[in-house]
Amino acid sequence: MWWRRRLPRMNEQATPPGIAIDPVCGMQVVLADAQHTSEHEGTTYYFCAKGCRLDFEDDPARILSPDYEPHM
Repeated sequence: MWWRRRLPRMNEQATPPGIAIDPVCGMQVVLADAQHTSEHEGTTYYFCAKGCRLDFEDDPARILSPDYEPHM
């Protein structure tokens, strides 16, 4: 999963079950409450807010790049 690959850079602790990491800002998102999601190449990504989802959808390759650093 994408967040397991990126998680060590953002936080040394394991992500609890039912939680995803917003790839744009690095915030934790509760899957059961997620209102902002996007599908990209067969993977569902979860976002804390509409702005993060829109940033991701504008350029998913930039956000998913290993060089990208999440920001708030």
